[in-house]
Amino acid sequence: MTMKRMETPSEPSSTMPVVDEASLPTDLTPLLKYGPLGDDELPLVGMLRAGYRGENLEQSLEALRPLRPFVQVVRLRGQIVGYVTVERDGPVPGAAYLRNIAVKLELRKLGIGTSLLKHAIQVSKDMYRKTLALRVDPANATGVNFYRSMGFTTVATVVSKKSGKLRLLMSREL
Repeated sequence: MTMKRMETPSEPSSTMPVVDEASLPTDLTPLLKYGPLGDDELPLVGMLRAGYRGENLEQSLEALRPLRPFVQVVRLRGQIVGYVTVERDGPVPGAAYLRNIAVKLELRKLGIGTSLLKHAIQVSKDMYRKTLALRVDPANATGVNFYRSMGFTTVATVVSKKSGKLRLLMSREL
């Protein structure tokens, strides 16, 4: 097994706000608000992405900038706690493509990811797509199981053009 060094993202001018977990209700769903990524929010989403991807902040921002029109953020009490990127076209012809989904680490397992994925499904339907596709690392058992629990099935094993690594191509009818 190889270990990947995770760099701490250097921050431009503000820090990722901390959510007081103790003050959160059991059901967060009614508190979650979705919307497009604001101009001033890109660094916050970049820090969230950097933490998940093992990138530095500049690498994350560089990757996010062209995706900005497709990024939907989820806010909890006004703070960004996750995001999802849904593109109209991807590797499966005619299917919407879920490129990224992320939730703040300390807020995982509270239903935010499920809510984000349901939002991505609705965004895909709003794009008049009948299928939502995504790629996931087969070694990411948590991710694979999460997608399967949400109705996704594996349709192929593909090689990532960017990394050269194997990925599962999964899809779900909407």
